[in-house]
Order: sequence, then structure tokens, then C-alpha cells
Amino acid sequence: MDDVSVSFVELIALSRITPESTVEKFGSLINSSFFDASNILASLKQKSLVDFVTAFPSQSTLKVTERGSALLAEVTKRSTEPIDPLDTAILAQLANGRRGLVELGGALNVAQMDLAIHIYKLSVQQSLTYELVNASVSMYLTEKGFVAAKVAPQPAPQAAVPAPNGTAEPQNGTVPKNVEDEIKVLEAISKKRKARKRIALIGVLSVILILLLVFVYMSLNPLT
Repeated sequence: MDDVSVSFVELIALSRITPESTVEKFGSLINSSFFDASNILASLKQKSLVDFVTAFPSQSTLKVTERGSALLAEVTKRSTEPIDPLDTAILAQLANGRRGLVELGGALNVAQMDLAIHIYKLSVQQSLTYELVNASVSMYLTEKGFVAAKVAPQPAPQAAVPAPNGTAEPQNGTVPKNVEDEIKVLEAISKKRKARKRIALIGVLSVILILLLVFVYMSLNPLT
């Protein structure tokens, strides 16, 4: 495969082009607006992966070029390969809640083309599924993908172990008793401050209400 580089969205768009596809109706094939679809097609055209055949006054048909067909053939071949470390890393990031292409690419720091090929491979092998809406992709793990992600279970909290000085040291995220007491004291102080603020606010509102009543009374009963 040559030095062409495409995103996963562009790869999806390229794979959905058929001999009957037209520029005007391509947005519906990728569940995107005409504007988003046009931007994707313009990028594919610039990379010489697609071509337009215009026959006025009929609609402009789409054609995958020889370069585009070679790219699809290579991607299809790669999608039959066994799960590798990058695939597992992608699935693990999805299991941790990263569903978008931008956040997934930022977490893995891999080339756009490599990410696109491996996501496509995982979707073909039914380890993940995706939704494409207006050129934006959200990905979700399947049960097969979750198993392959090899997500390590979170360790259960352990009891505090007495330290040599007699105080308890936290184990695996547990909080010692003296820290819990300090937290309770801080929470109590915070609640008292909130209560004082509420009382002060009620007092201010009461004064405003009294002044308003006096103003209304004076308006109805002017001094003579």
C-alpha cells in the first residue's frame, strides 16, 4: 500500500461507494448531511481514491479509482488477521469509556491510518460496533470485544493494617479511621456554613419584604 492516509470516517465512506452511488445522494449512505458528505468526498478526491463522472443534466456518479480499490483490498486483507496488541489496546480504551475517534487517537498516539485499519478490522470481526452520524463516529464494544479487551478487575478494598507507630495505614485506597473523622468534621463545618448563609439570605429577604410592604402601605395611605 502506498503512502496514502485516510481516517476511519473516510475509510467507511470509501467502502460504501457502489456503482449506483451519486454525489447528490451520498450523504444518506453515510448518515451525514450533504455538507459533511461533500467534505469527505472532496478529501477522497484529493487523495485520488474516488472520481466523479458528471453527465449533465443527470446526477454525478461516483467511481472508486484504482488506487481506492487497492486500498480497500489491503484493508480487507488486514481485517482477517488475528487480534494483535494494538487491537487489544483499542478495545481496552473503549472499555474505559473512550468512544470517539479524537479521544481514542489521543490516548493511543498512533498514526491515523493505522488506527483506521485496526478499527475497521475490529468492526469486521464483530469486536466493536459503531455509529456514524454527520461525519462523527461513536464506537461501542460487543461482548466479544469486551472479553478480548482483557480489562483487569478492580481489586477489592482491604482492611487497614496497623503501622509501627500504632496508627492505621490505608491499603488499596481504604481510608484510615482518623482521616474519616477529619472528613466528618469538615463536612459538619461545611453544613454549618451553608446553614448560616441560608439564614442570612432569609434575613435579607425578610427586610426587603418589610420595606416593600411599607412602601405599598404608604402608597395607599399617603400622609395628608
